[in-house]
Amino acid sequence: MLVFNPHNANYPEPVNSFQEEVFDFCRQWKLGKNEFLFHTSGSTGKPKPIYLSRLSMIESANMTMDWLHLQEGDNVLLCLPIEYIAGAMMLVRALVLKLNIVLVEPSQNPLEEITKPINIHLASFVTTQWSTILQSNPNLFTFFSEVKGILIGGSELTSSVELLTKEIQLPIFQTYGMTETSSHIAFRQISSEDAIYQCLKDVQIKLNDQGCLCIHSPSTLNQWIETNDVAELIHVNQFSILGRNDFAINSGGRKIHPEIIEKCCHSFFAQHSITCKTFAYGLDDDFYGQKLVLFIETIDELNIQIQLIDYLKLNLESWEVPKQFIVLPEFLYTKTGKIDRPNTLTLYLNNLIS
Repeated sequence: MLVFNPHNANYPEPVNSFQEEVFDFCRQWKLGKNEFLFHTSGSTGKPKPIYLSRLSMIESANMTMDWLHLQEGDNVLLCLPIEYIAGAMMLVRALVLKLNIVLVEPSQNPLEEITKPINIHLASFVTTQWSTILQSNPNLFTFFSEVKGILIGGSELTSSVELLTKEIQLPIFQTYGMTETSSHIAFRQISSEDAIYQCLKDVQIKLNDQGCLCIHSPSTLNQWIETNDVAELIHVNQFSILGRNDFAINSGGRKIHPEIIEKCCHSFFAQHSITCKTFAYGLDDDFYGQKLVLFIETIDELNIQIQLIDYLKLNLESWEVPKQFIVLPEFLYTKTGKIDRPNTLTLYLNNLIS
């Protein structure tokens, strides 16, 4: 753990490569660098390089300041890799808004590395970190008694983790954004009963011909960008996400969004106090075109498949019920904590061949 002001002229001697990367980014920013290279998360394939302008990141930082009422001297926790936008934007916010950085090397439970009392005003975690933190049963108010926002991103929370999160009386938000938007452009308070995202100030949204969300924001320099997220517009500045267009499964002439099935499975597991991760996928099939299968991650023997099928039949359309269940001891994950669906599938198929 290291607490430092990024505006100081001199930085301490780095004790690991993460600190070295952070200090180097700060120096480049202070020297006026105008463009920075990032990579997408890689959850749908190979991570893609994306260059973002200094101005787009400044606009994003100001949007977060307006939303959470950040003030000079607030403490922000940085415990994410800065090669990805979520981590880098914590640095940029500190540099632009004159905040202090609580620097912790990325790990599954970064709170374990905070060794002295400190009030954190802004923190950001990926879902796997947040799940691990909750499992350790910490007294979160030790760290967050004055927090203005705990941001959870990267992927949706499982039903069981979301239920635990709702019990915590702190401002905890699931955020929506991507590398191309310089981090979040919308949020939903996890304590609310719906899954509707509220846009930040001056963000405009619409749908394209494929039903995918399009975004116009100060952080996109007021240019429209198209996403691959199939969405439903609730209001002029509110939306819900139905699923990824590039995850969509075409089975027997039906277009299926796997996220709907996965959410239903998570609800079933939460009701039965089972900790499992899942993802639905379409395997090539001569009859269906793509056969809907459900991958389940568990090292335990799963003896409730019949009950799960009955639950899915009650809560989903008939064509949304998986035709096959595949249990694996472990999925592959991206560096940002998302399930790496294509490579997990490849690993499974290769093991079948061998």
